[in-house]
Amino acid sequence: MVYLYTDLTKKGFSDYQIKKMVNENKLYVVKKGIYSDKLNYNYLEVIAVKHPNAVFTLETAAYCYGLISKNKIPYVIATKQKDRKIKDEYIKQIFTTDKLYNTGISKITYQGFNILIYDLERLLIDVVRNKKNMDFESYHEIINNYKRISKLLNKNKLNEYIINFKDPKIVDRIKREVLS
Repeated sequence: MVYLYTDLTKKGFSDYQIKKMVNENKLYVVKKGIYSDKLNYNYLEVIAVKHPNAVFTLETAAYCYGLISKNKIPYVIATKQKDRKIKDEYIKQIFTTDKLYNTGISKITYQGFNILIYDLERLLIDVVRNKKNMDFESYHEIINNYKRISKLLNKNKLNEYIINFKDPKIVDRIKREVLS
């Protein structure tokens, strides 16, 4: 599990006790102020703990859902437009308006820890909207997997979400590439 320094102090650990646990390999330093109780931690958990309002999207969310086989770095997250810029070489931050940011957020347990991620319907819209910004192979792998699971998609929810995006090309592309 990943912990922030402030979380450890709230649990009653002093600075001395934290340093002692690090020296005894009971805790491992991930970054300044971030610790893990395992040497092999998942960086997605680090992002989820350090940036609790970040929502995983695009290739990162597709990987979490099993729609793509390779986990791409940098990890792609969405934040509100007015949030502060995250300076981390492993994170690609996408700023979104408050209305679009809140559309389709789900909280799931992924490999034993909680993350915010866009649901499958919202993710499909994001993938289609960002076709030109994505790697060709990744885009087609995601779309082909969406074709395979298209019957599981909630069409009403998808239509509700599309209204928020005000781009008629999204509907055409989804119908042509996924729902055909």
